[in-house]
Amino acid sequence: MKNVIGLVNFHTAPEVLPITASRPLGSTSYLGRYAFCDFALSNLCNSGISQVGLLVKDHQRSILKHLGNMSSWVINTKIGHQRILYNEPAHRDPRLNTDLNNLVENDWLLYDSSAEYLLFVPSHLVVSMDLRPYLKNHVAENRAITLVASKQRNVKSAFLGSKVLEFDAQGTLVDANTNAGQYPGPASVYLDTLIVNRHLLIELIQKYKAVNPLLDIFSLLLMGYKDGVAPIAVEYFDGFVRSPDTFHHYMDYSLEMLDKHKADQLFNPQWPIYTLTHDTPPALYGVDAEVSNSYVSNGARVQGKVFNSIIARNVIVGKGAIVKNSIIFSSVKINDGAVVENALIDKYAIIEREHTIKGKAKDPLYVAQGAIL
Repeated sequence: MKNVIGLVNFHTAPEVLPITASRPLGSTSYLGRYAFCDFALSNLCNSGISQVGLLVKDHQRSILKHLGNMSSWVINTKIGHQRILYNEPAHRDPRLNTDLNNLVENDWLLYDSSAEYLLFVPSHLVVSMDLRPYLKNHVAENRAITLVASKQRNVKSAFLGSKVLEFDAQGTLVDANTNAGQYPGPASVYLDTLIVNRHLLIELIQKYKAVNPLLDIFSLLLMGYKDGVAPIAVEYFDGFVRSPDTFHHYMDYSLEMLDKHKADQLFNPQWPIYTLTHDTPPALYGVDAEVSNSYVSNGARVQGKVFNSIIARNVIVGKGAIVKNSIIFSSVKINDGAVVENALIDKYAIIEREHTIKGKAKDPLYVAQGAIL
């Protein structure tokens, strides 16, 4: 689609400490081989959108390392391209490091582009979403703004930090508020996915940006809507979607993919999720290895036992070692006889011989990147 620019928004992702202390959630490992932003990039690619920008908030080193030359997600190498958009001046004042200020800092995308529509998608949601129907309806109905939401049965402990859309008795959008667990029942959760006409966005920036330099894109559009300048249409996505908004949710939403029924809701052979290719050999299993109900990535070497766990690339599980109900990031060494249970072991960490790391199912442990225990 030549008249659409897709923008992967890293600004809207929640902070999931301690995992995101040195990386954004968008480039954090998922299932041992993906990063969360792979879903956004693959959804754009599969929807035929070749012109893509990445609104990067921070930790750009981590993002660039994962993306490589970015060719894995470009569907048309002649006209397609992906560009990093970064607001360097905002780091003098972190309050100004918003997605809107990032876009304004890179305003060539607004003023030099011939695209009619901008499509924003979040970097952190676990979702396989065909964006073409929303674009088709947006264009056919000559809309100004289209928001994509999801009807969730209970958001008291899910989608924390996301916007919940509020409607009047006639079904008209009246407001949106940040979910802090105050909604006891069903709610319409905004999926940080929207389509806006480029010229309208320029108009709204010129009208409201000076009023509040801390505005984000969603707040800007909502301000225009409330003033009657920019009508908003809301469409719904009814498929599988997860927002890993806490450390506990990160663990739960990762390990639930060991359930084939759940995994089949997310992964569709007709809608592939692309990622950066690593030329690593297949996983190597020792003669005494025992593995069940687990994801084991290429390059891993397993001589011990792995149960209900996710093992990333180049992980070593030594002889007699046991890994259970855990997530092991890349290049971790779990030496002979060590035990890891209900834990997340970050990259390059080393668990020494016979050492035990044991958390609880409802309170998993975290071992920091590069730690030696």
